[in-house]
Amino acid sequence: MASYSRIVVGTDGSDEATDAVSVAGVVAAGLGAPVTVVTAWKPSVSVPGGREQPWADLTAEGADVDLTALGVTTIEKIPVKGSAFDALVDAAAQAERPLIVVGAAGLGHTSSRFWGSTSNELSHHSPVDVLFVRKPVAAVQTVALATDGSDTSVRAVRAGYDLAAALGARPILVTVAGDTAAAEETLNDVVSRLGISEPLERLALAGDPADVLAAAEYDVIVIGNRGMAGFARVLGSTANTITHRATSNLLLVNTSPAAE
Repeated sequence: MASYSRIVVGTDGSDEATDAVSVAGVVAAGLGAPVTVVTAWKPSVSVPGGREQPWADLTAEGADVDLTALGVTTIEKIPVKGSAFDALVDAAAQAERPLIVVGAAGLGHTSSRFWGSTSNELSHHSPVDVLFVRKPVAAVQTVALATDGSDTSVRAVRAGYDLAAALGARPILVTVAGDTAAAEETLNDVVSRLGISEPLERLALAGDPADVLAAAEYDVIVIGNRGMAGFARVLGSTANTITHRATSNLLLVNTSPAAE
């Protein structure tokens, strides 16, 4: 499967959002993909002087400059007064295989011009894949493909592998289990199901999956979104924990059948 055809990045001008724009630019330039820049503000939050539209235009222009410097050649800017979640999802819906990119922290502040916690809402309800940015990277060099052996995690691994291959990054298949023998067995099974001809680096770890993966240091960690909504989320899932605690940039892949 080809990787993403369009990158949709949300920015409110915060430091975290600027990092998201930077990573979006790195990914888009590597893929040769166009970028849509979404700036949004809540009707209830005003810019001093009532200059919301000029603020949105200036924020988008700043993102345009940064993206152009990173090698992105096609940039669309969409200012929206209203829900940032809706604006991002609507923009993504215009592409065949989009990727939404947002800051993992800054866009979730209640003081943000975006409605409430946009990052949190995307993590639970986005119909497309989302890259949550926690740190800028000059290039995506390492991509950790986290799996527990389930069908949904294998779909996430495939999406992450395709992205790594398109960017020329090093993919690393990672699993965490109660002991390394069980982890090795899972890795062998997943590799056989992927049907990848090239050798794939593997890492079998022992411990609690959520704790180990949340603390891992890679340019991007890839997981599926199983358990991110509904009853499983209420009980607390590994995916939910990793999404909210990861220290690396996190690609959350929508593994629902409707997303295929």
